[in-house]
Amino acid sequence: MLVLDGFRPETNIRDLGGYESIDGRTVRYGLIYRSCALGLLNPEELILFRKLGIRTILDFRSRKKSTLLPDPVFEDCEQISVCAAFENFRDDLNDSPKEFFEMLIDEDQHGNMIATVVSSIHASLVYSNEAYKLMFKKLLNRDVPLLIHCTQGKDRTGIGAILVLLALGVNEKQIIYDYLLSNEYRKTFIDKLRKSTGILHRLSENVETAVMAVEGVIPEAVQMILAEIQERYDTYENFLFHEYDLTEEDLNSLRDFYLENAAERDS
Repeated sequence: MLVLDGFRPETNIRDLGGYESIDGRTVRYGLIYRSCALGLLNPEELILFRKLGIRTILDFRSRKKSTLLPDPVFEDCEQISVCAAFENFRDDLNDSPKEFFEMLIDEDQHGNMIATVVSSIHASLVYSNEAYKLMFKKLLNRDVPLLIHCTQGKDRTGIGAILVLLALGVNEKQIIYDYLLSNEYRKTFIDKLRKSTGILHRLSENVETAVMAVEGVIPEAVQMILAEIQERYDTYENFLFHEYDLTEEDLNSLRDFYLENAAERDS
């Protein structure tokens, strides 16, 4: 759950292991990771990264951004670029913080719509998304350790993590906790943008929301995602079946492999 030892906090590289499922088991460590763009890792971090033994990397960025800042090539690892959102929306939703920030402020001229705009965009990504379908295929095939990433490791990656944890039966409180952890690790970037907005930031809480949406994440987004899924499908299992073709057998297979009980943890 925490940024791995030896990596800078801003890399946002985390192991999804340790979260508890509703049946009392916990997610196994060392199988599913999330991070920022791997081209942002420094030489020392790349050495540590290679030691993780990652077998599958899914890059959720747009083709343009993947080309501008390509991932390093790792031996014995399948590296797949599959955009999870907005190939043509400002080229890449999170890759130009200044433009996206200005767009949000513009949207806010007639009232505080920032949280609604951002949350709606993010919520739309959870439905029948080909990138996340591939993610589940790789998890079902046990092509692990697997890492998912985008640019900052917070939005598309955060949504992917939400879906994984839902499939593994992790409770909502822990899913929200994992999503919001990006704010802790990206604090340097958040504070920098806060400072750059100057008096505008101090006079408007809407600007603070925009800052968090650009450099961090906002709780309204994950709350909307979970609420909409429940409203549309009643249960998360029903959602995962209709949107990602995950049968009860598939979910049981995922949970049996990626979860462990207390006895297994202690052995």
